[in-house]
Amino acid sequence: MAAPAAPAAPAAAGHRPVLLSALDEVPEDTAPAVAKETLRLSLAALPYVRDHCVYLQPEGWPEDSDRFPVVPMTTMLELAAEAALRHAPPGLAVIGYDQVRALRWLSVEPALDVPVTVRGEGPGRTRVVLGEYADVVVLTGERYEPLPGPDPTPLHDPRPAPVSAEALYRDRWMFHGPRFAGVHEVLAVGSDGIRGVLRALPDPGALLDAAGQLFGHWMQLRLPVDRLVFPATVDRIRFSGPPPAPRELVAATARIREVRDVTVRGDLELRRADGGVWARIDGWTYRRFGADERVWPMKFTPEVCGIGEPQPAGWCLARRRWTDPASQELVMRRYLGAAERAVYERLAPRARAPWLLGRIAAKDALRQLLWNDGAGPVFPAEVAVGNDPAGRPLAEGDLAAGIRLTIAHKDRIAVALAHRDQPVGIDVEPVTADPDALIRIALTPEELALAEGLAACEGTGLPAALTALWCAKEAAAKAAGTGLGGRPRAWRADGDPGSGRLRVLSPDGQPYPIRTTLLADAPLDHVVAWTERPAEQSPRPFHLTETSHGS
Repeated sequence: MAAPAAPAAPAAAGHRPVLLSALDEVPEDTAPAVAKETLRLSLAALPYVRDHCVYLQPEGWPEDSDRFPVVPMTTMLELAAEAALRHAPPGLAVIGYDQVRALRWLSVEPALDVPVTVRGEGPGRTRVVLGEYADVVVLTGERYEPLPGPDPTPLHDPRPAPVSAEALYRDRWMFHGPRFAGVHEVLAVGSDGIRGVLRALPDPGALLDAAGQLFGHWMQLRLPVDRLVFPATVDRIRFSGPPPAPRELVAATARIREVRDVTVRGDLELRRADGGVWARIDGWTYRRFGADERVWPMKFTPEVCGIGEPQPAGWCLARRRWTDPASQELVMRRYLGAAERAVYERLAPRARAPWLLGRIAAKDALRQLLWNDGAGPVFPAEVAVGNDPAGRPLAEGDLAAGIRLTIAHKDRIAVALAHRDQPVGIDVEPVTADPDALIRIALTPEELALAEGLAACEGTGLPAALTALWCAKEAAAKAAGTGLGGRPRAWRADGDPGSGRLRVLSPDGQPYPIRTTLLADAPLDHVVAWTERPAEQSPRPFHLTETSHGS
């Protein structure tokens, strides 16, 4: 038996568990430990987790971690139960769980060691903590206790299921592979719940995970926004007998008890063929993650759509579409490959969101260029974005290597431009709040007159026109590969205010045609300037819409 553990320090406010970042505080753990052990987890140790990968990647993709193979919360319950039974008297069965808390996603690629703490909390109650990933009280007993009969209350306003059980997996409503594809039939969807039939599959946690899929599908169908959900906590689970045999059919009803901005809570009832209740799950809470009309379709077809917004002039705009770190992490994993994630993790926390936005804009600009050229489906991980020795963005990978790329980000937006062979530059800046300083630092008298002409013709105001000239110089300097070098006045802007077209001359006289636009619908007005390129074929209508998997 291990020595008692020292009391755990409270978690710092900046290090809240990812899945609980919007829920109640995790209670301080101060009871003495009974036993400690270590679990070595990997895809080799848990091969069935290959069918619980959150992100689709191309067939044969070599990097398993890019698929994000995570242990289901219900499988973590099985791991906790095994740990509890190893330290319990022989002959006991697991009859339920209390206070289930999934704290973080438990990815098993790369392999990792998970510390396990097992602590008795009274007769038949054992608290098991799986490292920083899960915390649960396992209930054991010599016999199962009978459960009350089925709840006869009908669902309110039940309708036929719009998505069949087969389509749940075929059309990627669920990311689960065959070993976790346990929803056998979706019978009815009401305003307050959902009914279906589950098939018991043999892998640990698969049946309860299927129950959670049915519950989560109600959220996919009925929530108007933020329908991307993952299980976070359960108050109470009770079993009336041993698990159903493999392939046995189990009826399931999920009843919605509360819908909040960041969570959905409900109760579930699982019944065997004789109508008796086998399991009752009370207070199952799912965490909602940011998923608007551009994020949501990427769950289904990430190879043909993106968060970025392709612009008619060929550049791409990406807006920050999340409000919390957990949603940001999901977007990050959707877009970045393993090497890119390593760079992201090394950044200071406050620097990660703008850097990620820049990568999203760049990858979607590259993918749009490839789609326009007839490349077909392209996943974000297939177009890596690195940096050259001078720090400039560099398109990498078999599909994108050699494509010219430029990125800029500011505040909550990022922009990017890609071209097969032409030097490119792009910049974005908020409309200046200090026009006099910008005139003094960056513009000549002739450029001030040009800005006044632009403001008069475009009706955007002098501050926006001044900012446009500054951005134009930045974009040209990026295309030249030199930057402004601290000499913005050495880069001369001219043009025709009536046409809106600008030209920037580098210090050595190289001309760069520039276009600009005002983003008036951003949180702050921003100006974007980019190097103009020859007219190309309009983007193909390749992007799915919200209605493809809508409400």
